[in-house]
Formats: sequence, structure tokens, C-alpha cells
Amino acid sequence: MSETRPHDPSGSTACFRITTSAGATVLAAAGELDLTVTDRLADLLERELGLRPRALVFDAESVTFCSARTMTILVKTATDAKAAGIPFVIVTHRSAVLRPLTALGLEQDLPVYGDVAGALAWLELLPQLAEPVTES
Repeated sequence: MSETRPHDPSGSTACFRITTSAGATVLAAAGELDLTVTDRLADLLERELGLRPRALVFDAESVTFCSARTMTILVKTATDAKAAGIPFVIVTHRSAVLRPLTALGLEQDLPVYGDVAGALAWLELLPQLAEPVTES
């Protein structure tokens, strides 16, 4: 399944594509992740986590700007994914994403890989995670 966000009349050029497979769901973003699209990004990540994929990959390889709000969303997604027992990784080598991630000291909270293939290979090596404990 793929979903592409059309051009935003507010001037944002960000778009999103979701690809699912047996191994992982990849949410790819392109363009500027500014305040005009962060709510949409948060909704997409939350929706995909709710579908309980084996793993969730955020591909930011084509991101040209990454707001502080985007970093907050990624930290929340990582926290929610961990609680659900779903591995979550970010793919990028772009300074637009790495610079704020490093400046905010988030390297330990948000694992980053240089390409999707590397991230998927790492995910394949992970042992099967136990189901999260649910409260009754």
C-alpha cells in the first residue's frame, strides 16, 4: 500500500508514502517537515503503529527540513513503539534530520541507519519480541 500526500496549498512540499511488507512498514517522507505537515506525520505514524507491524521504519532520506516538532513526534513514536514491542528506526544520512537529532541529544533514543536496506537487515537480526503486557 502506498499513500502520497498531494501538494499542500499552504506552500509545503512534503509528501508521504507508506509501503508494507511481511517484514516491516516503511513510512517515507520527502520535502520539508515543518509545522504545516507535522500533524499529518504524527497521525500517519500513530495509525501505522496501531496496525501493529513487525517493525516500523521512518525513511527520512528525502527530507530537506526537519522541525523540532518533528523530533518530538519521532521521540513519541519511538516511546510508543517500544511500549508496544515494535522496533522503530529512522533511515537518513541527511544533515537536515541528523543535525537537530544530534543537537537535541536524541541519538540514544532514535536509532538511525543510512539506508532502508541496512535498517531492514538489522531488523531481520532482532529476536522475536515478546508481546507487550496488557493490563486487565
